Amino acid sequence: MTRLLLTIIIIISSVIINAQSVVINDNCKLAYTDILSLRFDDAKEKIALERRQNPDNLLVNYLDNYIDFLKVTLSEDEVYFNSIENKVDETIRLINKLDDSSRFKKYFLGNIYLQWATVNLRFQNYITGIIQLNKSYRLVSENDKDFPTFFPNKISLGVLHIMIGIVPDSYQWLLNLVSIKGTVSEGKIELEYALEQSNSNPSFNFLSNEIIFYKGMVELSLSPDPNLASYILSKIEEKANNNLLLSYLAINILMKNGENDNALKMFNRIDYKYNYFPFYYMDYLKGECYLRRLDLSNSEQSLEIFRNNFSGVNYMKDAQLKIAWCSLLNGDTAKYLSKIAAIRNIGTMDLDADKRAQEISFDKSIPNINLLKARLLFDGGYYYRADSIINLISIKDLNTLDITEFHYRSARISHALNNNEKAKLKYIQTIYLGNGLPNYYAGNSALKLGNIYEIEGDTINALTYYKLCSDMDFIEYRNSIRGKAKQGIQRLRN
Repeated sequence: MTRLLLTIIIIISSVIINAQSVVINDNCKLAYTDILSLRFDDAKEKIALERRQNPDNLLVNYLDNYIDFLKVTLSEDEVYFNSIENKVDETIRLINKLDDSSRFKKYFLGNIYLQWATVNLRFQNYITGIIQLNKSYRLVSENDKDFPTFFPNKISLGVLHIMIGIVPDSYQWLLNLVSIKGTVSEGKIELEYALEQSNSNPSFNFLSNEIIFYKGMVELSLSPDPNLASYILSKIEEKANNNLLLSYLAINILMKNGENDNALKMFNRIDYKYNYFPFYYMDYLKGECYLRRLDLSNSEQSLEIFRNNFSGVNYMKDAQLKIAWCSLLNGDTAKYLSKIAAIRNIGTMDLDADKRAQEISFDKSIPNINLLKARLLFDGGYYYRADSIINLISIKDLNTLDITEFHYRSARISHALNNNEKAKLKYIQTIYLGNGLPNYYAGNSALKLGNIYEIEGDTINALTYYKLCSDMDFIEYRNSIRGKAKQGIQRLRN
C-alpha cells in the first residue's frame, strides 16, 4: 500500500511539474501591450524572460504566434509566411496539450486559426482559409458554451460575426462550404460587451486596446455617422502616441472625417520608423495625406518609400497611380502617361483601388485637372477650396463621363458642407447620368443618399436607396460600396 501511494504521488507530482499551463502575469500583460503597439522587439524580450521563469506557460507561445501573424499581415511577406508554417503547427500542437478543462485551450486555438485564416484568405488560399475560419468558429463557439462567463470569447466571436457579415456577395460561395453565420450588428454587440468587461476586470484590462481597435475599424468602414468615428477617436487619442496600431486607426479616422491636417500632425508626433515593426502602409497613407493637400513633392516622396520598401502586392498599383497624379498636377503629362503605363507591371488586382488603377493604366486620355483637384481637396476636408475649384469648371467643356463626375463631386461637397437638399439633387442627377456606367459615381451616390436619409430618420427612403445601390451594376469599388449598402439594409431591418 505504501509503495502504491508513493507511486501515485510520484506520478501526480510528475504531471504537475510537466503540465502545460497558462499564466497571465504582469510580464505577459506588458508583452501583449507591446505586441498590440507593434513594438515587437520589446515584446520578445519579455517573452524570453517569461520562457526562462515559467517554461511551461503556453501563453508565451500564443504571444509569439501573435507577433508572427502581425508581421505577415503588415508586411504581406508570403516568403516569411511560408517559412513559419511548421512553427504555427508546433504552436497548435503544444496548446492542444492543455487540459480540456482549461478555458484558454479552445480560445487560443480558435484565435490562432482565425488569424491564419485571414492571412490565407489574403493570399488567396481560399480553401485553406475557409477551413481554418470554420475551425475557429467551432472552437470559439464551443468555448463560449463551456465557459459562458469567460468574456474574451466575445472578442473572437465578435470579430468572426463581423467578418462573416461583411463577406461580399461574390465570395458567398466560400461560406456556403461551411455552415457558419453571423451579422455585423451581432458582432458589434459582442465587442461592446467585451470592452465593458475588460474595463471593469483588472485581470483582463490589457485586452481593451485590441477591442477598441476592432470597434474603431468597424465603425470606420461601415458607419455613415461621423460622430461614431469621432467618439472612437476620443477614446484612443491619449493612447495612440505610444501605440502604432491605434495611431494607424486614429489617422484613418481623421482622414475619413476630412481632418487631413490633423492626420499629418499625428504622423509627425509618432516615431513610426524606428521604435516599431516596419509598417510601410503608413507611408502610403502619409503620401495620400500630402496629395490631398496638393503637396506634391512630399506626397511623391512618401509614396515612393512605400513602393520601394513594401514586400506585399496590395495598394502597389494605386500608389503608382497617385505618383502619376503628382506628375500630372505638376503639368508633366508625358511623365503621367509613362507612370500610369507602369501600373500594369506591378502588384495585383485583389483590391478595388488596385483594380481601378489597372483600368486607368490603359486609358491614354488626360484626366480633367480641376475635377482631380476637387476630388483630392474634398477627400482632405478642404471643402471650400474644392467648391471654388468646382465652380471654375464649365460643363460645356466636359464629356459625358466628366459631366457625371462633375455632378458627383458637387454632390459630395454640398453633402460635406451640410447642404443636404442640394446634395440630394446632385446625387440624383449623378444616378440618372451614371447608372449603367462602370464607374462608381452612380453607385456611391445611391449609397450616400441612403446615408443621408438614414441619419435623418427616413427609413423608407434610406432603404430605397440602399436597395438601389445593391442592385446597380458597376465595376469600380463594387464590393466596398455594395457591401456598405448591404450593411445599411441590415441596420435598418434589425
